[in-house]
Amino acid sequence: MVLSIGGMSYRQMQKSRMSSLLSAPFAVLFVAGAINGYGQSSAIRSGSVEVGGFVGASYGIDKFHPMAGGNITYALKNRIVLPYFEYSYFPGIPHQGVLNVGGGQTLTQNYTLAFSDVHGGVHVRIPIAEKPIVPYLVFGVGTMIYPSRTDTFSGTIGSGSTAQPVNQMVPVPGGSDFAINGGVGLRYYIGQTGTYGFRGEAKFYRIMDGSFTGTTFGKVEFGFFIQLH
Repeated sequence: MVLSIGGMSYRQMQKSRMSSLLSAPFAVLFVAGAINGYGQSSAIRSGSVEVGGFVGASYGIDKFHPMAGGNITYALKNRIVLPYFEYSYFPGIPHQGVLNVGGGQTLTQNYTLAFSDVHGGVHVRIPIAEKPIVPYLVFGVGTMIYPSRTDTFSGTIGSGSTAQPVNQMVPVPGGSDFAINGGVGLRYYIGQTGTYGFRGEAKFYRIMDGSFTGTTFGKVEFGFFIQLH
């Protein structure tokens, strides 16, 4: 995205990168669940609806940032494919802005931007692990919505006798970008009925189209759900 302001051009540049989502403890839990539940019946009920909330963290170019959200999932008759709809709020995904001020000189600004993630997709149950621990794969597509803002660039351009301070405010409109995501998760069903449970999930996001095209970041979340029939 390039904006022209007073002869200066502003380019929004993204330098987010994905961290390693599958930490050793999460991977160990995933494998342990598969071994422990092999050959048992599934706690997922055909035609059931799961509703739950979650909290977690996203990871961009510098450090973890908190996030939260909720989702609703429906179990098809085969209990393997579970379509879902999800909303997540990311209060701070790191980015870097660059202001071209002419003469080959630029000013940079590091900042965080809030995103609202609205998407749908499927949970695909891995049948080797069953009741009460159910691992699954997750794939989703949707949109990342971000608000308008004003970026402020401060610095000095030139050198010696030609040096001069610059303090430029650049308005940037909000919008929404198409994004995809994918990862793995675990459900743990409590008790004999499996009405209640906990869910952990780790996945990556990549923005495919829009102002933040190419931005990639990871998310790890944990939450509680209720299985309704």
